[in-house]
Amino acid sequence: MKVDEFGLGAWWPRPEQAAAGALDHLPPDQWPMLAAKWRAAGFDSEPLRRLAGLRSWKDGGPGNFATRLTAGATAGEHVFDAEFDAMDLMPEVLRSIGFDPAPVDEEFAARCQDAVDVVQHDLDVTGYGRYRMRARLGRGWPARLFPTLPDGSYWGGGEGMSRPMHGAGLLCAAAESVSDTLKEVHEIAWPVCAAHGRDPTTSIWDDEPVALIDEMPWWWCTRAGHALAPVGQLTAKIARTL
Repeated sequence: MKVDEFGLGAWWPRPEQAAAGALDHLPPDQWPMLAAKWRAAGFDSEPLRRLAGLRSWKDGGPGNFATRLTAGATAGEHVFDAEFDAMDLMPEVLRSIGFDPAPVDEEFAARCQDAVDVVQHDLDVTGYGRYRMRARLGRGWPARLFPTLPDGSYWGGGEGMSRPMHGAGLLCAAAESVSDTLKEVHEIAWPVCAAHGRDPTTSIWDDEPVALIDEMPWWWCTRAGHALAPVGQLTAKIARTL
């Protein structure tokens, strides 16, 4: 493997690359090895040593991951928890060696919030304005943001909004995530066509109310199968209101 001036192989992101979002491309179970490579390249801090000392149980390592096994826990559950350990520790690690990921994450969050604000217009005009959506980083990998309700709840089972998304793709993801959160948290189908309503014989979990039409996200009538309005341009005449 070719080695660069940091002593890292081409596959392994340097700390400044990691702080800029490159960890979205490297699974968390490899972050302890990445930390070890950073240490070998001359970086050092107590959090970095802690991360480098983590070992995945599935690899038979002796570190923190292995000692966390408890009676009744499956290997899959254990590895899943271990990856969360690495994700929780990495921001502290990066800051401790001089590479703060906050600016890049803040730019990402602001871009996602702009898309969520477009969807918020549609919530407001249809009477759902009390659901004030904020784009917040979910706990998982790769980094994704989700529209979150005022009480902090959200639906994290969907695709969410990721760093590569821009423009229409980002707005479509924001719209889908807002609709999914209302559906999953409050069992509210939104938006619903004012003319056709929704089919009472089908589950709200079967609805897919967003569609890309000519590279533009549109709200969709799931009952009659027609476009309602571009996302951000709903009116009280087009969609049912509270």
